Parts: sequence; C-alpha cells; structure tokens
Amino acid sequence: MIALIVNPKAGRGNALTKLPEVEKIIRKLGLTYEVFITKAPGDATRMAKEIKDSGKFGKILILGGDGTINEVAQALVGSELPILPLPLGTGNDFVKFFFPRQKYDTILEKHVLSERTLSIDVGLLEGENIRRYFINGMGIGFDSEVLNNMKKIKLLKGDFLYTSAVLLTFLQFKGTELEVFLNNEEKSFSGRFLLFNVGNGQYLGGGFRLFPKASLRDGKLDISIIGPLRPMRFFTNFYKAFKGRHITLPEVTYLKSDVITVRSNNPFNLQLDGELAQDLRNIKITVKPASLKVVI
Repeated sequence: MIALIVNPKAGRGNALTKLPEVEKIIRKLGLTYEVFITKAPGDATRMAKEIKDSGKFGKILILGGDGTINEVAQALVGSELPILPLPLGTGNDFVKFFFPRQKYDTILEKHVLSERTLSIDVGLLEGENIRRYFINGMGIGFDSEVLNNMKKIKLLKGDFLYTSAVLLTFLQFKGTELEVFLNNEEKSFSGRFLLFNVGNGQYLGGGFRLFPKASLRDGKLDISIIGPLRPMRFFTNFYKAFKGRHITLPEVTYLKSDVITVRSNNPFNLQLDGELAQDLRNIKITVKPASLKVVI
C-alpha cells in the first residue's frame, strides 16, 4: 500500500488540484493507497512518522514542494521506508536531481511501481534550539534576509511580496559577519559575506544552481561563499547562479566539507530548505551519508 502525503498549500494549491489525477493513475495501476492531507506546519513530519511506525506502507508519495519533502525527511532519515516526491510545489529543487524536466504524471506512471531505491545523503544542522535535517541546503545572508523581510511585509502576497522583499533586502542588507570553520577547524574563513550557503543537492532557492559540483551520494556538503559585491556587479552577474557559472567569479569561494561550524558575535538568521530560523550565533553542520531512500 502507498501513503500519499498532500500539502494543499504547496504550489499555491497545485498539489491539491492534481490529487484527483494522481489518484486516477494509481487506481489504473491497480495499487491501493491512503491519503493524508496536512493542515499545519509539522503535520507532514508527524504523518510520516505514523506511516512509518504502522508498518502498513511500502512507500510515501509526496504531493508538495521542497518544504513538504523536508518535513517528511525529518521522520524518515535512517529508515527503510522510501519516498517518491512529485514536483507540485513552487521551486521543486529536490526533484530536479532525480527527474529533470519530467512532469508529475510522467514520474508517477514510470516510477510508482518501482522497487528500486537510491540512498542519498542528508545534511544536519544543529544550533541553539534547533536540530533539523535538510535535503537541499541552507543559507545565511541575502537569501535568509529576503525571507525575514517577507515576514515583515503584511500587505502583499505572491510574486509582489517576494519582489518587494528582494528589493528591500538589496537596499538594506550590508552582509553578515561570520567565522566559518571546516573539517573540525582545519581551515577557516572570516569576514562579511553577502551569501554563505551549504548544499546537499545542486539546486537551492527555486532553481538557482548554487552547487554545480554537488552530489547527493558523495558523503560531502558543498559550500558557496560570496563576498561583498557592488550593486551593479551583483545585478549583472545574478543570472549566472541559475546555471552554476557564478563559481567562476573572484568574489566566490567554492569548497567541499563534511563538518562545518559557523560562529558570529551578532545573531544571524538562516534559511533551511526555504524555511526561516532566527537569532542564531553558533551552528554546526554535518552530513549523514546514504540516510534517506528515494524511489527511482
């Protein structure tokens, strides 16, 4: 039997809209299933744990975006129960690694009957009052400040909200002072950074290929550090991040590591698979190799 975890808000309602078609395909293939619809943050984690503990299900089909997959992963890291994510969110960065340019119905028809799985790495972030896995990546700096400003702007929604938050961040944000230590402090960096990102997969932030050398199976995390950029240079090179060509810029440092520590004298915000965490000063990031199973 298959469990379907559906986030009705994912993709601005797209996941819920596509549910009848998903059910139709599953029935046509002769499979039995049960639907679980989330209502609040954290529901997908709770549901995934209940599904795993019941022992009734052979896989979890996820109708949602990266945030929903992240929630499900919190309950499944280290378990044998695999996931099959469908690209029904807004960014769908995680799915790009497995099923590039494939639509949800094609993925479903080709792979829902498959017994083949791939065990992938997962990142783990630990800090003050936070311990959470991530599937795509995390960021400190411009991206987390955009999310922070989106929370502050009350009157706008959708693309207008995002665009306004980006412009506000561009006008106000001067960088984040950080100390970064790699591989148990064998190597370190310090300074004011525009963006500090750690990636498990290649994509982050809704299509940005921030980590073009990343693999979900190498037991390493990829690190992209972008120093201060003048406004015009920022805008003229912004597009390069969509193709992963930003790493050739002299302001960008690109590395791999399996243990990363970040410290600051001032509290900073971060985003983890697109979710905001606030007021941190000291975090440790590690990789959990081959700890999440994905149907292929």
